[in-house]
Amino acid sequence: MSFFEFPHTRTYDSDLGWLIKHVNTYDETINALNAWIAENEPKMDDVYSFIDAMNNGQLPAGVKQGLFEWASKNLVDLVGATIKAVFFGITDDGHFVAYIPDSWDDIEFNTTYYDIVLTEHPEYKFGHLVLSY
Repeated sequence: MSFFEFPHTRTYDSDLGWLIKHVNTYDETINALNAWIAENEPKMDDVYSFIDAMNNGQLPAGVKQGLFEWASKNLVDLVGATIKAVFFGITDDGHFVAYIPDSWDDIEFNTTYYDIVLTEHPEYKFGHLVLSY
């Protein structure tokens, strides 16, 4: 029988040896994936529980300590860089004025006994700057 005669029975689609070889390769791949899942699923559960705790406002002690240390080292520089955008001065009629950028809309600048009276701190007499947020 010549190679070009039909029906042609030596195609890869019907070659049982070729199919078994590829099924075994797929089986090895599936076993490797299952082993990876078994190894990493507990780690993923830990990550999901950590994210849930963070979303509920529960920070682990190590994270709180890390945030506190970071803020202790960097917060002064961050606030200092932002405050550089605020300019203070005195108007022509002698009033204190602060020129505040739009990004500070949530912070209210007041002066004691000019536009705010502090009953909690009577020792702060006239002219103290009060920042409220």
